[in-house]
Amino acid sequence: MPSGDELDDLTAWIRADEPGAPVRSDWRPTRQRFGALTWRGKDALLRLDLDDDGPFLDKFVLEKPARGKEKKPYPRKNSHLALFAAWEFASQGKRTLIFSTQANWVESYGKQVVDLCKRGYLASLLEDEASIARALEVGKEWLGEDHPAVACLKAGVAIHHGRLPSPFLRELEALLSDGVLKVIVASPTLSQGLNLNAAVLLVPALYRASEKIKGEEFANVAGRAGRAFVDVEGLIVHVMFDKVDWRKKEWRKLVASAKARTLKSGLIQIVAEILDRLSREGVLDRHDAWEYLANAREAWRSPAEEAAVAERLAAGAEYDDGDGDDEDGGEDEEETIEEEPLSQIVERLDATVFGLIEALDADRADLPKLLDEALKGSLWARQIAREDEDIAPLHRKIFEARADLIWKTTTAQARRGHFAMGVGLEAGLTIDAMADELAQLLDRADEAALSGEIDELVDALGGLGDRLLFMRPFIPDKANTLPANWKAILRSWVSGEDVAKIGPQNMRAVEDAFTYRLVWALEAIRTRRISLGWSPDTVAGGAAAAVETGVPQFMMSMLIRAGLPSRRAAMAAVEDAKPVFVTPAEMRVWLESDEITAYTDAGDWPTPDTAALWARFRTEALSGGIQKWSVEHYKRLLDIAVAPPAGLYRIVTDEGDGRTWLTTPDYQQVAAFKKPAVDPKPSLFSGRLPGNTRLVEALRVGRGKLRWPQADA
Repeated sequence: MPSGDELDDLTAWIRADEPGAPVRSDWRPTRQRFGALTWRGKDALLRLDLDDDGPFLDKFVLEKPARGKEKKPYPRKNSHLALFAAWEFASQGKRTLIFSTQANWVESYGKQVVDLCKRGYLASLLEDEASIARALEVGKEWLGEDHPAVACLKAGVAIHHGRLPSPFLRELEALLSDGVLKVIVASPTLSQGLNLNAAVLLVPALYRASEKIKGEEFANVAGRAGRAFVDVEGLIVHVMFDKVDWRKKEWRKLVASAKARTLKSGLIQIVAEILDRLSREGVLDRHDAWEYLANAREAWRSPAEEAAVAERLAAGAEYDDGDGDDEDGGEDEEETIEEEPLSQIVERLDATVFGLIEALDADRADLPKLLDEALKGSLWARQIAREDEDIAPLHRKIFEARADLIWKTTTAQARRGHFAMGVGLEAGLTIDAMADELAQLLDRADEAALSGEIDELVDALGGLGDRLLFMRPFIPDKANTLPANWKAILRSWVSGEDVAKIGPQNMRAVEDAFTYRLVWALEAIRTRRISLGWSPDTVAGGAAAAVETGVPQFMMSMLIRAGLPSRRAAMAAVEDAKPVFVTPAEMRVWLESDEITAYTDAGDWPTPDTAALWARFRTEALSGGIQKWSVEHYKRLLDIAVAPPAGLYRIVTDEGDGRTWLTTPDYQQVAAFKKPAVDPKPSLFSGRLPGNTRLVEALRVGRGKLRWPQADA
């Protein structure tokens, strides 16, 4: 933690100015060392600290001669050097993590691993191929056999970023937990709570989108080096293939900034960025700047950004399957992507305004007072007081102008909807204008997902996509612009078509546009409706589940969301068994049923190649948590002409003949019931006959819910 004014301000804010100091500790389970790996033309020198006269390992990585028809030796660029170093550390028994500052560079590393292994420059680190069999099977189904994240497993390497499918990520993280994979390449999710640790952290790049990563983020990432109670120290190494002097200087600055972390208010950072951008757009140069900002939505937009987005949407996608997403492709390690759009920053400001003014039905005239009350004593107020005296008034003007504009252009009901969706003013107004149309389409899609009507589902989803995927914030990013045939791709995906048939290029649209942005949009629409008092007549959310999981029916999606890592297994199970469940409890009852138990025990269900995945999923699903037992009473008819004697009997549901029997206390069969019961077990099941009747008074004490249809007399 930093010290000084920022910590004092944070402490006072948390403690509401009550006396007291923060509890501080510099203890770490391992020591941290910051070093550098420098390429010298024929080999690389590994320094174990930032001192040029400090300890080092000479020739840590050696040049690899060209093989076959190639003429140039390796490494040829920074990412190659990082991979060769990772292999060297792994050979010493040190799990190594390569931190990629941009998510789109991660898969480039995967492609390079596969290529270098194929051509003999790297050897596989995997000790036992059987250990990755399940992950390979799941990866092939969700990503395709040739996807870098799947292909890298055979080399003992994990490729990890947030856009990978959840079933595959679960398998990947299980392998990492078991120590099967020796090298990990991770995206910025590493700094956002992902629990990955390694003995060595390699940092090949220090920049993201033309800006050096922040000291706070880097400190979080650096904390992953050194496994508690496994390693004595964690080594964080900057990889420098070229431009060594410049890289070394930038590295030392970053390490220093990590050790001197800041606690700057998020509000201050957002408003400062908006002021900078509005100044660059020339808005603040106007004599009526604040009046303009309070009255005109276009004042908060960048014409250049708007034109670029319109041009991109009109042009459609032109996918390039090359290595353009490589950190070495741009000068000074900077990727050619734009800074954060102004519209996106303004959207965060809108969320801030809603957070500050909790009374969304407040009068517009009261906004300055409400903002003052909300900001009084806040971390923003404490820190802004330490800035130049003209800064605080500018910040207040931004808050007031934006709040005034929002209140002028919306109703209280609309603001509640925008706040519930988590979107800004522009997106909120656009959605409001077509809310009825969106609601009808979403209801159609949800109903189709319940029944599994693919044509209706795809048609409704296509209509939703037409309206939502071409508006911020749901527009796919520049690298994943929607292709002209996106509706055909959407149909293939929600129909459960194999990803190999969909194709790796089209799967980029699936991953970004559909399973991320369209699902986000659908859930936002549903949340808006609920916040405005809507109550669904049937189960809602089926359409979003279908898009997220790539299957055409809600029950299939429920199985996948519950942990079944196979779309094929989910579809086959539902199509074959034809269950009816819409809640987790009902799904569990079905999984526990005698029918599904028998299918699972057969060893080839729901399909021979997914039977093992299914069996493990079912075991894990049924072993999780302790369900409440309940007492249930039934009256059911026996399939017999003469009523048995009065008395107390057992009821048995698992005799192997598909029937439910009334038996004596010592399990002698007396008579079968007309309709069989499906008992999820465990349970205690008894029946009483009062005399001269075939109608049994049944009592069940057990877990889950029994399914036992009534029979006609």
